Amino acid sequence: MKVLHFSDLHIGYERYSKTTDLKTGLDDRIVDFLNVFDELIEYAINEDVDLVLFAGDAFKTRNPTPTHLREFSKRLLKLTDNDIPVALVVGNHDIPAIKQRATSLDIFPTMNIDKVTVIDKLKLYTVDTKNNGPIQIIGLPWPRFGTFTTNIRKSNPKIKVEEITKSVVDLFDSNISKELTKVDKKLPCIFTGHLSVMEAKTSTETLMSITNDPLLSSQFFIKPEFEYVGLGHIHKDQVLNENPPVVYSGSLERVDFGEKNDEKGFYIIDLDLKKPQGNRLASYKKIKVNARAFNEIKIKVPKNELYPNKYIEQILNAEQIENAIIRIHIESTKEHFESINDPKIKEMLSKAKNLVSIVPTYITERETLNVELTENLGVMETFEKYLDNFDDINDKRKKDLIDFGKEIITEYEMENE
Repeated sequence: MKVLHFSDLHIGYERYSKTTDLKTGLDDRIVDFLNVFDELIEYAINEDVDLVLFAGDAFKTRNPTPTHLREFSKRLLKLTDNDIPVALVVGNHDIPAIKQRATSLDIFPTMNIDKVTVIDKLKLYTVDTKNNGPIQIIGLPWPRFGTFTTNIRKSNPKIKVEEITKSVVDLFDSNISKELTKVDKKLPCIFTGHLSVMEAKTSTETLMSITNDPLLSSQFFIKPEFEYVGLGHIHKDQVLNENPPVVYSGSLERVDFGEKNDEKGFYIIDLDLKKPQGNRLASYKKIKVNARAFNEIKIKVPKNELYPNKYIEQILNAEQIENAIIRIHIESTKEHFESINDPKIKEMLSKAKNLVSIVPTYITERETLNVELTENLGVMETFEKYLDNFDDINDKRKKDLIDFGKEIITEYEMENE
């Protein structure tokens, strides 16, 4: 049995957009997110997977536009039209601010769309797969921690924050244990949830996917019933435990420069149904997608560089620029910084998908001069100490400059006698 696990799609994310895609009429960054989703869909169909498991956050906001709903829905229907069932976990970006309102995923059970299961409660779900019979899923949607906190404080107004967190975790553990008693040992069982695990690492600079929520330990999920634990909410993909695997698949597309080094993709899980409970996992692996490249380039132009434009060109030639989202940091003098306007450099940078910014850090004379001045130092001694700041001045060049300095001082003194 093949299960595809992914999460944190975030359709509607427009940061670093530059234009509107003429073919679709959509913001070009939204197209980036849909393109990697399309890669996943094609893989699932071509590889004839049995189930697609989405671990939450379909949209950027809890109020997606009709266009965003349309784009998400038509891709789900492409899966179900190929008899591939889909299980969708409700993430924090899918939940409305008011409890009584529908989540952004509630439209699917309302329309009774075949082969789509929305995991909106902590309970045991049984899903019929395409080729290999049913699979059991214990799912945990994003919990409304405010509701838990309010209820706990009502019974104990003086309770501390850490005690509330422990109470919430204990409640999860208790409810999951109840659902585990319902598990049929003859059928495979996996866990999925949209939540935070304390051992997880984040990479995004804006921490878009993290809020002040209780942290569970990866040990929390080590249950003999689980063959695999597929999580969402953290954008950096990572494996927190091996037996069973506790896996964040990460987001499908990069959201900012904090994720520039993250490899984006999804996971494929292969279950051997002939094996007993807890031993059915044959393998799991990550499949990469062609996410938009982010590149943050740092250039430090030496203050005595005679050809700063050539120096900058040489640095840029070694960097990935074409079709990437670029941010450049240049440390230089004000005069050297103007070299970025060189026509050849502009042509190189025009190949980027989006040049977000060029951030200058100017080297001032105060920053470059490292001379301890005292009343006892003469003019030439001060000049010699100044020259010591330049690592690229060899001894011969230094001697020539000192000799030339002595000539100037001698001429000045003779003129003023």
